[in-house]
Amino acid sequence: MNHTVALAKCTSYSYDDDAVQDGVRRSVDLLGGMERFVKPGQQVLLKPNLVRAAPPEQMVCTHPAVVMAVVHLVQEAGGQPTIGESPGGPFVAPWLRAVYRRSGMTEVARQTGAALNWDLRETHVPHPDGRRIKALEVCRFVTDADVVISLPKLKTHGLMELTGAIKNLFGVVPGTIKTAYHAKFPDLEMFGDMLLDVVTLIRPDLTIMDSIVAMDGQGPSAGDPFPVGALLASSDSVALDVVAAHLVGIDVDRIYPLRAAIARGLTTGQAADVEIVGDSLSDFQVRGFRGPETRGASGGIGTLVARAVKQWFVAAPSSNGKCTGCGICVQSCPVDAITLVDKRSQMDLSTCIRCYCCHEMCPERAVDLRKPWPGRVLR
Repeated sequence: MNHTVALAKCTSYSYDDDAVQDGVRRSVDLLGGMERFVKPGQQVLLKPNLVRAAPPEQMVCTHPAVVMAVVHLVQEAGGQPTIGESPGGPFVAPWLRAVYRRSGMTEVARQTGAALNWDLRETHVPHPDGRRIKALEVCRFVTDADVVISLPKLKTHGLMELTGAIKNLFGVVPGTIKTAYHAKFPDLEMFGDMLLDVVTLIRPDLTIMDSIVAMDGQGPSAGDPFPVGALLASSDSVALDVVAAHLVGIDVDRIYPLRAAIARGLTTGQAADVEIVGDSLSDFQVRGFRGPETRGASGGIGTLVARAVKQWFVAAPSSNGKCTGCGICVQSCPVDAITLVDKRSQMDLSTCIRCYCCHEMCPERAVDLRKPWPGRVLR
């Protein structure tokens, strides 16, 4: 791991193309320029965070202006960029087309000539050094790339506390296979450790985080836009997430993938131990950034005590009057705990593992997270 993170101010909260281009260029130049990572003729995958088919103004996905800026840098270096993602939901062409269009990626491809990935194949990749997984199903378009550039969005996450560089790589797992990993690792410590295995397997060459307007509160898809005014870049996903956490004031010890990284000796979790180039953390005055209120129980969810904790103290999903009966939550649930009754989703809380996939994937924000005690709704 190279514990160097570039931190660049970019306060164009409207995502003006020129301002974002300048900010992205500066962040990459602080690391030696795109030529350090991309050689002429190489096939370069740009992997944004495209959770679902959401428009840019919702700040659910990596903003298209950031993706466009990176496309331009890759093209200047002589690389051949392809924008690719396996979003939440089924990994099929109609859903992928909708996600690309709504998130602005189709327009980025039209304006720049970059390719959009339509390869739906998957491949089995051994990971003998993995702690939780010894092999992983990975999208073929990822393994076929010469260079992988990860483009996460800085957001809170109801399960992992914060989603950034590490969590973004979970999108290399094809479609609903991701739900199987939620079912296999319902314990949050184990799930965070598994996410770290994905990063150590894929090892992206470069990560550039969209933190111009982040998301706080009930992220990763039902929170609120929060202006931060920063772009971060690094070849070290772990170090980047450490700096991002300190930037918005989230305790590193609350972020499960970083807890796993600390346990493995990949980081101390302290920003002081990361070489930050460019602007300093003290140049940013981020106040009032709200973490999620849905942090679940961990440590052996299968035990009777942990199950009781989960039932009585961990926020549970519940559909509200916005539900249209589209069935996306049913498809997203890794343990089949949701059914449609009279065109409205109903959650079996005795089966539910509190992974919040239904909350994350609902396009109507029709899933509330209710704390059993004292029973209030988290919005």
